[in-house]
Amino acid sequence: MRAFGVAVAVLLALVATAMLAAWLMGWEVSGEWGDTRGPRLVQLALLTALFSSGIVVALRQRFSETLFSLIAWGGAFLLLILAYSYRAEFKEMWARIRGEVLTGEVVTIAPGEVQLRRGEDGHFHAEVRLNGADVTMMIDTGASGIALSWADARAAGLAPETLNFVWPVATASGRANAAQARLSRIEVGPIVRENMPALVLPEGSDQSLLGLDFLNSLRSYEIAGDRLTLRY
Repeated sequence: MRAFGVAVAVLLALVATAMLAAWLMGWEVSGEWGDTRGPRLVQLALLTALFSSGIVVALRQRFSETLFSLIAWGGAFLLLILAYSYRAEFKEMWARIRGEVLTGEVVTIAPGEVQLRRGEDGHFHAEVRLNGADVTMMIDTGASGIALSWADARAAGLAPETLNFVWPVATASGRANAAQARLSRIEVGPIVRENMPALVLPEGSDQSLLGLDFLNSLRSYEIAGDRLTLRY
Protein backbone atom coordinates (compact mmCIF):
# COMPACT_ATOMS: atom_id res chain seq x y z
CA MET A 1 0.00 0.00 0.00
CA ARG A 2 2.85 2.33 0.89
CA ALA A 3 4.54 1.55 -2.45
CA PHE A 4 1.31 2.39 -4.28
CA GLY A 5 1.13 5.75 -2.52
CA VAL A 6 4.72 6.51 -3.46
CA ALA A 7 3.99 5.53 -7.07
CA VAL A 8 0.99 7.89 -7.20
CA ALA A 9 3.07 10.70 -5.72
CA VAL A 10 5.84 10.13 -8.26
CA LEU A 11 3.30 10.05 -11.10
CA LEU A 12 1.77 13.35 -9.97
CA ALA A 13 5.24 14.88 -9.68
CA LEU A 14 6.06 13.78 -13.22
CA VAL A 15 2.82 15.21 -14.59
CA ALA A 16 3.56 18.50 -12.84
CA THR A 17 7.07 18.48 -14.28
CA ALA A 18 5.70 17.84 -17.78
CA MET A 19 3.21 20.70 -17.44
CA LEU A 20 5.99 22.99 -16.21
CA ALA A 21 8.12 22.02 -19.21
CA ALA A 22 5.16 22.70 -21.51
CA TRP A 23 4.70 26.13 -19.97
CA LEU A 24 8.41 26.90 -20.39
CA MET A 25 8.12 25.96 -24.08
CA GLY A 26 5.36 28.50 -24.54
CA TRP A 27 2.20 26.37 -24.30
CA GLU A 28 -0.78 28.03 -22.65
CA VAL A 29 -4.17 26.57 -21.84
CA SER A 30 -5.84 29.50 -23.57
CA GLY A 31 -3.64 29.19 -26.67
CA GLU A 32 -4.82 28.05 -30.08
CA TRP A 33 -4.49 24.32 -30.83
CA GLY A 34 -3.77 24.98 -34.49
CA ASP A 35 -0.05 25.61 -33.88
CA THR A 36 2.62 23.25 -32.53
CA ARG A 37 1.81 23.62 -28.85
CA GLY A 38 -0.92 20.99 -28.82
CA PRO A 39 1.26 18.27 -30.36
CA ARG A 40 4.05 19.19 -27.93
CA LEU A 41 1.73 18.59 -25.00
CA VAL A 42 0.69 15.22 -26.43
CA GLN A 43 4.35 14.25 -26.80
CA LEU A 44 5.04 15.27 -23.21
CA ALA A 45 2.05 13.30 -21.97
CA LEU A 46 3.19 10.16 -23.80
CA LEU A 47 6.73 10.49 -22.50
CA THR A 48 5.41 11.07 -18.98
CA ALA A 49 3.23 7.96 -19.18
CA LEU A 50 6.17 5.90 -20.46
CA PHE A 51 8.48 7.14 -17.73
CA SER A 52 5.83 6.70 -15.05
CA SER A 53 5.19 3.08 -15.99
CA GLY A 54 8.88 2.41 -15.49
CA ILE A 55 8.77 4.10 -12.08
CA VAL A 56 5.79 2.00 -10.96
CA VAL A 57 7.47 -1.23 -12.00
CA ALA A 58 10.74 -0.16 -10.42
CA LEU A 59 9.13 0.52 -7.03
CA ARG A 60 8.21 -3.17 -6.78
CA GLN A 61 11.86 -4.19 -6.96
CA ARG A 62 14.76 -4.03 -4.56
CA PHE A 63 16.65 -0.75 -4.13
CA SER A 64 19.59 -1.72 -6.34
CA GLU A 65 17.25 -2.89 -9.10
CA THR A 66 15.14 0.23 -8.66
CA LEU A 67 18.19 2.47 -9.00
CA PHE A 68 19.31 0.62 -12.14
CA SER A 69 15.81 0.93 -13.63
CA LEU A 70 15.69 4.65 -12.87
CA ILE A 71 19.05 5.20 -14.59
CA ALA A 72 17.98 3.10 -17.58
CA TRP A 73 14.65 4.92 -17.99
CA GLY A 74 16.36 8.28 -17.50
CA GLY A 75 18.91 7.41 -20.17
CA ALA A 76 16.19 6.28 -22.57
CA PHE A 77 14.26 9.50 -21.94
CA LEU A 78 17.37 11.60 -22.59
CA LEU A 79 18.09 9.70 -25.83
CA LEU A 80 14.54 10.35 -27.02
CA ILE A 81 14.91 14.06 -26.34
CA LEU A 82 18.29 14.21 -28.09
CA ALA A 83 17.03 12.24 -31.10
CA TYR A 84 14.04 14.55 -31.47
CA SER A 85 16.09 17.72 -30.97
CA TYR A 86 18.72 16.73 -33.55
CA ARG A 87 16.46 14.88 -35.99
CA ALA A 88 17.46 17.11 -38.93
CA GLU A 89 21.17 16.55 -38.25
CA PHE A 90 20.63 12.78 -37.88
CA LYS A 91 18.74 12.70 -41.17
CA GLU A 92 21.55 14.55 -42.96
CA MET A 93 24.17 12.28 -41.37
CA TRP A 94 22.23 9.17 -42.44
CA ALA A 95 22.03 10.50 -46.00
CA ARG A 96 25.80 11.04 -46.03
CA ILE A 97 26.39 7.49 -44.74
CA ARG A 98 24.13 6.11 -47.47
CA GLY A 99 26.02 8.20 -50.02
CA GLU A 100 29.32 6.64 -48.90
CA VAL A 101 27.97 3.10 -49.00
CA LEU A 102 25.54 3.22 -51.92
CA THR A 103 26.61 4.59 -55.29
CA GLY A 104 23.75 6.44 -56.91
CA GLU A 105 22.59 7.98 -53.67
CA VAL A 106 22.09 11.74 -54.12
CA VAL A 107 23.39 13.49 -50.99
CA THR A 108 22.61 17.12 -50.15
CA ILE A 109 25.83 18.71 -48.88
CA ALA A 110 24.71 22.36 -48.83
CA PRO A 111 21.68 24.43 -49.86
CA GLY A 112 21.39 24.14 -53.64
CA GLU A 113 24.18 21.56 -53.85
CA VAL A 114 24.15 17.76 -54.09
CA GLN A 115 26.86 15.20 -54.56
CA LEU A 116 27.31 11.70 -56.00
CA ARG A 117 30.09 9.17 -55.48
CA ARG A 118 31.79 7.45 -58.42
CA GLY A 119 30.83 3.80 -58.85
CA GLU A 120 33.18 0.85 -59.05
CA ASP A 121 32.85 0.91 -62.86
CA GLY A 122 34.37 4.40 -62.93
CA HIS A 123 31.09 6.16 -63.81
CA PHE A 124 28.61 8.24 -61.85
CA HIS A 125 25.19 6.70 -61.44
CA ALA A 126 22.14 8.39 -59.93
CA GLU A 127 18.81 7.18 -58.61
CA VAL A 128 16.42 9.24 -60.72
CA ARG A 129 12.64 9.54 -60.77
CA LEU A 130 11.17 9.82 -64.28
CA ASN A 131 7.49 10.77 -64.41
CA GLY A 132 7.19 9.20 -60.95
CA ALA A 133 9.09 5.98 -61.81
CA ASP A 134 12.37 5.17 -60.02
CA VAL A 135 15.21 4.24 -62.39
CA THR A 136 19.02 4.24 -62.30
CA MET A 137 20.77 6.45 -64.85
CA MET A 138 24.43 7.09 -65.68
CA ILE A 139 25.47 10.73 -65.73
CA ASP A 140 27.45 11.17 -68.93
CA THR A 141 29.08 14.50 -69.74
CA GLY A 142 29.85 13.14 -73.22
CA ALA A 143 26.19 12.57 -74.08
CA SER A 144 24.38 15.51 -75.65
CA GLY A 145 20.97 14.72 -74.22
CA ILE A 146 18.88 12.32 -72.17
CA ALA A 147 18.73 8.76 -73.48
CA LEU A 148 16.40 6.13 -72.06
CA SER A 149 16.60 2.39 -72.34
CA TRP A 150 13.49 0.61 -73.61
CA ALA A 151 12.69 -0.69 -70.11
CA ASP A 152 13.14 2.68 -68.40
CA ALA A 153 11.03 4.41 -71.06
CA ARG A 154 8.26 1.89 -70.44
CA ALA A 155 8.56 2.43 -66.66
CA ALA A 156 8.20 6.18 -67.23
CA GLY A 157 4.98 5.61 -69.16
CA LEU A 158 6.32 6.55 -72.61
CA ALA A 159 5.02 3.38 -74.38
CA PRO A 160 8.12 2.85 -76.56
CA GLU A 161 6.32 0.39 -78.84
CA THR A 162 4.22 3.28 -80.16
CA LEU A 163 7.18 5.58 -80.96
CA ASN A 164 8.94 6.12 -84.30
CA PHE A 165 12.57 4.98 -84.16
CA VAL A 166 13.96 7.09 -87.00
CA TRP A 167 16.69 9.19 -85.32
CA PRO A 168 20.22 7.80 -85.91
CA VAL A 169 22.38 7.67 -82.78
CA ALA A 170 25.71 6.14 -81.76
CA THR A 171 25.47 3.66 -78.88
CA ALA A 172 28.03 1.50 -77.09
CA SER A 173 27.10 -1.37 -79.41
CA GLY A 174 27.20 0.70 -82.60
CA ARG A 175 24.82 2.77 -84.71
CA ALA A 176 21.09 2.53 -84.01
CA ASN A 177 17.84 4.40 -84.46
CA ALA A 178 16.19 6.11 -81.50
CA ALA A 179 12.81 7.74 -80.99
CA GLN A 180 12.10 11.23 -79.74
CA ALA A 181 10.04 11.66 -76.58
CA ARG A 182 9.44 14.20 -73.83
CA LEU A 183 9.61 13.68 -70.08
CA SER A 184 7.08 15.55 -67.98
CA ARG A 185 9.25 15.47 -64.86
CA ILE A 186 12.77 14.45 -63.88
CA GLU A 187 13.84 14.35 -60.24
CA VAL A 188 17.46 13.87 -59.16
CA GLY A 189 17.25 14.17 -55.40
CA PRO A 190 15.94 17.69 -54.73
CA ILE A 191 16.62 18.79 -58.33
CA VAL A 192 13.45 18.88 -60.43
CA ARG A 193 13.22 19.58 -64.15
CA GLU A 194 10.04 19.50 -66.21
CA ASN A 195 9.20 19.04 -69.89
CA MET A 196 12.64 17.75 -70.89
CA PRO A 197 13.35 16.24 -74.33
CA ALA A 198 14.70 12.68 -74.43
CA LEU A 199 15.58 9.90 -76.83
CA VAL A 200 14.33 6.36 -76.35
CA LEU A 201 16.86 3.72 -77.36
CA PRO A 202 15.82 0.52 -79.14
CA GLU A 203 15.41 -2.79 -77.36
CA GLY A 204 18.71 -4.29 -76.28
CA SER A 205 20.06 -1.06 -74.78
CA ASP A 206 20.03 -1.43 -71.01
CA GLN A 207 21.69 1.81 -69.85
CA SER A 208 19.89 5.14 -69.57
CA LEU A 209 22.01 8.30 -69.79
CA LEU A 210 21.64 11.71 -68.21
CA GLY A 211 23.57 14.03 -70.51
CA LEU A 212 24.17 17.69 -71.22
CA ASP A 213 20.53 18.68 -71.73
CA PHE A 214 20.07 18.04 -68.02
CA LEU A 215 23.54 19.14 -66.83
CA ASN A 216 23.37 22.45 -68.69
CA SER A 217 20.08 23.26 -66.93
CA LEU A 218 22.02 23.39 -63.64
CA ARG A 219 23.87 26.37 -62.20
CA SER A 220 27.09 24.35 -62.49
CA TYR A 221 28.55 20.88 -62.08
CA GLU A 222 32.04 19.75 -61.07
CA ILE A 223 33.98 16.50 -60.88
CA ALA A 224 36.69 16.35 -58.20
CA GLY A 225 38.28 13.00 -57.47
CA ASP A 226 35.53 10.43 -57.02
CA ARG A 227 32.81 13.03 -56.35
CA LEU A 228 30.42 14.73 -58.75
CA THR A 229 28.87 17.93 -57.40
CA LEU A 230 25.68 19.32 -58.95
CA ARG A 231 24.69 22.90 -58.13
CA TYR A 232 21.19 24.08 -58.95
